[in-house]
Amino acid sequence: MKQRNETPTLHSLIAFEAAIRHGSMTHAAEELSISQPLISQRIRALEDVVGGILINREQKPIAPTMAGSRYYNEIKGSLSTILRATESARSDFQESQIKISINAYFGFAFHWLMPRLQRLQQAFPEYLFEIQPTNSLSDLVSSQADISFHYSHHVGRYEFEQLIIEEEVFPVCSPALADKLGLTPGQQLSDLRDMPLLHKDVDDPRWPNWKSWSRVLSVQPSDFPISFRYNNYPLIVEAAIAGQGLCLGWKGLITQFIEEGKLIALGPKLTSSERGYMICSNYRSTFAVGNVIEWLLNEAKA
Repeated sequence: MKQRNETPTLHSLIAFEAAIRHGSMTHAAEELSISQPLISQRIRALEDVVGGILINREQKPIAPTMAGSRYYNEIKGSLSTILRATESARSDFQESQIKISINAYFGFAFHWLMPRLQRLQQAFPEYLFEIQPTNSLSDLVSSQADISFHYSHHVGRYEFEQLIIEEEVFPVCSPALADKLGLTPGQQLSDLRDMPLLHKDVDDPRWPNWKSWSRVLSVQPSDFPISFRYNNYPLIVEAAIAGQGLCLGWKGLITQFIEEGKLIALGPKLTSSERGYMICSNYRSTFAVGNVIEWLLNEAKA
């Protein structure tokens, strides 16, 4: 046994209280989102501290020993008070944090913002970031977000608008599908009639689709009727990675998957130096938003 003057850890007290309340270490583990063996380990550590057995483990459901029952009745009120006070303090700190809201289309939010979110939080630990993904232009425009990402050549609605990723759109597919179709990385496609293509559910004129991409680049379009559409871009990318077809990939959004070997890039590329993803804000002049925008601009340059 450990020295009697040792103080029990809060983790061990919480594990003991939850196990007694549920009559089960398994249910206590589920509530606390940890493993059942860890619950048992923490209770044994508490028993080492108090110098005796607190739980009758042979009984089902488990029950406290006589000493364990007295101990449970004495600590449960204090423990609830500590947890409530901790949650209240956490809420107070969250309320005092500087909140930065960022609005973007699902594809950009999922494939460009999310991989950078941890580093963004590390760069500004005192800020609370709220990401607001959408598929709707009206939602994006009407949003009062501090920072918005649009896909355009000129939005004309914000005090600050800057192009950060120039438009570069090209076909991508999984290596397995490329082998099946006899395609090699970088191959320039001229005919889509025998290609399984993945389509988004809404054809928005701001983004190229297979039809407009083919027309601009003089590629023979597919003659297959569209039988299935995906309702957002991340789903299309996952389907492409799974080998279900070719999809159009955007520079900046699809780059990581190509570098990881999950997708291969094909051609030709549809490019524009005046269109693409833009960072927009009416609050760049404020200290907090201005710092975050500067960080995001540096990320885009990198």
